[in-house]
Amino acid sequence: MAESMNRVEMSRSSAGIELIRHTVELAGLPAEQSDITIVQISDFHRGCGDPDELIANVVGRVNELAPDYIVITGDFVEGRRRDVLPVVKMVSGLCAKRGTFAVLGNHDHRGDPELLRAALEAADICVLHNANMEVGPGLWFAGVDDLREGRPDLDKALEGVPKDAALILLSHIPNVLLHLPASRDMLVLSGHTHGGQVKIPFPTPYLVCLFHLKTRFVHGWYRKGNVRLYVNPGIGVTGPSPLNRRYRCPSEITEFRLISPASQDN
Repeated sequence: MAESMNRVEMSRSSAGIELIRHTVELAGLPAEQSDITIVQISDFHRGCGDPDELIANVVGRVNELAPDYIVITGDFVEGRRRDVLPVVKMVSGLCAKRGTFAVLGNHDHRGDPELLRAALEAADICVLHNANMEVGPGLWFAGVDDLREGRPDLDKALEGVPKDAALILLSHIPNVLLHLPASRDMLVLSGHTHGGQVKIPFPTPYLVCLFHLKTRFVHGWYRKGNVRLYVNPGIGVTGPSPLNRRYRCPSEITEFRLISPASQDN
């Protein structure tokens, strides 16, 4: 798998939301599936601060992109049960041509994860809870539950996916990369880190993520053999006041354009 390690396009809305676009050559993707788009968003944290206007802006901007698929990589809420239904109501406005998929994050498990899963499913957002699905001919999505506070079963999440299929794995926590075989071609999409949330000389985002979140994967592209990982820095914020804010680390919508190796050969 090859991908554009540089940002193909970066733009920022008046709400301070960055749109980052990447082109990814995905092994196993049939030629007829080439040129599809996936938009990733993550980490709304409804219940921390007042993110509703920001979430509404994100939903509107994602819909303007008219993606084939939308994936949401966890932390819909900060942790309160009362935020579950309001945030689901907001994200239910997302429109993808072929479907919207999600996994839960660690903060989601502090509220009512069963209510959240049921509400998302009722809103036609497919929760890949240690499960996978062929979303198009030769293209599979898989999702694993949160590695820290959920009940993750990576083997079950990948069970039955053909080894030569194009595979995209959703995992809230990027450390899933450490548990994947380097020989398996796949694209992994994660969130969780907020890109460090605050970018200052010390402690750096890397140190914040390493010591607070126990991960060295902060933001952007990482690789383990044939496995590629992209860490999205999320939308909302977390933490007690006055730390629950972003500084030089904007919210991000990420769009991936998938290219088939077969189409590149023609």
